[in-house]
Parts: sequence; structure tokens; C-alpha cells
Amino acid sequence: MLTRMGAAAIAGGAILLGACGGGASSDSTQTQQPNSEGNQQVGVEEFGMTDEALVKSIERAESLIASCMTDAGFEYVPIDPVTFRGAMDALTSAPGLTDAEFVAQYGYGITTLPPTQAFGAGEQNTRIYDQLSAADQIAYKRTLWGDNVEATFVIMLENEDFSGAGGCTKKAIHQVYTEEQRNANYVNPFDAQVQQDPRMVDALEKWSGCMREAGYDYENPDDAEREITDRFNALTKGADPKTLTGSDKAGLTQLQGEERAVAQADNECFEQYVTDVERQVERDISGRN
Repeated sequence: MLTRMGAAAIAGGAILLGACGGGASSDSTQTQQPNSEGNQQVGVEEFGMTDEALVKSIERAESLIASCMTDAGFEYVPIDPVTFRGAMDALTSAPGLTDAEFVAQYGYGITTLPPTQAFGAGEQNTRIYDQLSAADQIAYKRTLWGDNVEATFVIMLENEDFSGAGGCTKKAIHQVYTEEQRNANYVNPFDAQVQQDPRMVDALEKWSGCMREAGYDYENPDDAEREITDRFNALTKGADPKTLTGSDKAGLTQLQGEERAVAQADNECFEQYVTDVERQVERDISGRN
């Protein structure tokens, strides 16, 4: 779903661990209903799903995690949808910080590691993980996530990008989400409707002009986050950023500074030209306040 300051990258652990299983169920398919004007209404959640479909997809995937982890000899307690969605919301926030303060300290939260993104899997799974030996902890995470241990289900679902999935997470995603949704080039149909609205086209052109005045050449807010993401992934190559040394560590520090600067300019331009327009367009298209 189109959101401002979305966590655009697999950038450090999440509040939750992620999923397991293989195929594609119909749980995740969006339902379309007429809004008050009689127009077709797409779901406003991730991947254009309705609230109900999103909850069902989380429940299904989390159930598959437990089965997959059990088959591998590990215990895993499925995360309930309320806790899961709370973790998604927390990816771009930190306790006691306003949005502007978060951006100043963490940028988009891509190269940085906000305190809400420390390792965890819900209280029950964190206790299970903490009781394991160091070797078993490594095996636990690799069984759950594959080689990219930063690609958690919660981050990938929030970002609508499953390309980094591995292990039980990937198996569940392939069973629960459609091939179209798993495509890295997937475009959320609700977001597409919002961004194609003439009011949003005009607002984003003004945003782009504002960013050029600040020294950044981007046509769309997603472009700014995507560039930082690509540079971060190229630098870390899937490794834990905390383990970087030498020139790689220095490069990460530099990139973090650039991310904060870009994100601050982005946030200021977005608030000035896009936020109010986007809210109204979303209301008109979804038929919801």
C-alpha cells in the first residue's frame, strides 16, 4: 500500500520473524466492491487486498511457519494478525519520536536500525529463540529465513516485495500469495489508481520540483527510497550491516548520512505538496475515511 516513509528495504531485523509452506491459495486475492459512487473499489491494504484478505493471508502464512519449523525440528508459535500488523506499523516509527524526528535520526529506516527493529518474533518465539544454543540460533534463523536472515515476513509484506525470501518464509509465501503478488515488479492496484489520479500527478510533479531545488533529481518518492535500497543491498550483499568492517563500514556510515539528508528533503517536500492531496484522493477512491 502506498505509504509515506515506508520501509523500502530489508534493513535490519523486525519485530517479528516470518513464514513457511509451497503453491498459491486464494486467501490473498483482493475483492472488489462498488464504492458510494458505484465505481469498482479495490482493497486498500498491501497488494490491493481487503482488510479481511490481508488478515487471512497472515494467519495462513503464520500457520504454515509453525508446520514448517516443526518439520525442521524447531518450535514456532504463529503470530496473531493484530500483533503482526502492529509490527508492520512500527517499522517506520520509534517510541517518543514524531515522524520528522524519526526521519532526522533514521531516514527511511533502510540503512539505519531503529530501536523498534531489534531482533524478535513476538514474545513467545523470542523466548524460544533465546533458550537455544548459539549454533541452534543460527540454524533457527536460517531455517526460517534462508540465507538472507534480514528478509523477514513482516518487512517484506509491508514493502510488498518478497524477492528476498528464503527458507520457511519463502515456502509459505509461495503457498499463500499469488505468482503476480510475488513478482518484484508487482504494482498495488490501489496505489496505481491513486498515483494515476490527475490531482496526484500534479502534486508529485510539484514534489519532484521541490526535490530538485534541494539538490535531488527524482520523479517519484519511490525512486528515492529505491536508490538507497539498491545501494545498501549492493554494499551489504545480504550480510548483517553490524558486521561490516573497514571501507564497507565507512561506506555504510556515508550512505546513512545521505539517506537521512534525502529522507528529510523528501519528507518536507511531501508534506508541502502531496500529503493532503493524497489523503483526499485515497478517500475518494476507497470510499473510506
